[in-house]
Amino acid sequence: MSENLQIGVSREDGDKAVAVMRLKGSLDANTQGELESKAREAVDSGAEYLLLDMSAVDYLGSAGMRAVHAITNILSPDDPSMRSARLKILNPSPAAAKVFKTLGFDSFIDIHDSIDEAIAAL
Repeated sequence: MSENLQIGVSREDGDKAVAVMRLKGSLDANTQGELESKAREAVDSGAEYLLLDMSAVDYLGSAGMRAVHAITNILSPDDPSMRSARLKILNPSPAAAKVFKTLGFDSFIDIHDSIDEAIAAL
């Protein structure tokens, strides 16, 4: 397990302000703050929706899942519903997908296999 997380952020052109965050490495207690900070920067820069591309996440710990939950709150602070309309997970690695399923996060955050599919679901 590496202690680093690389985060690339890009914008998708279209009808909605979408930022795609491509994660590579470990999402854990050492890196959760970095992800939350980058997500807040994206939202402060005008993104209304975030797609987390987790295809290169080699480890996803409970602190990483707390970061994902925190991002839902950043995107929709006044929405008490459990389902996230503004955050989508894109192509999670097998390790990440297993954690989402085991913890039940897949019941309130949509998981998509392609960027086109995720953007269409916004």
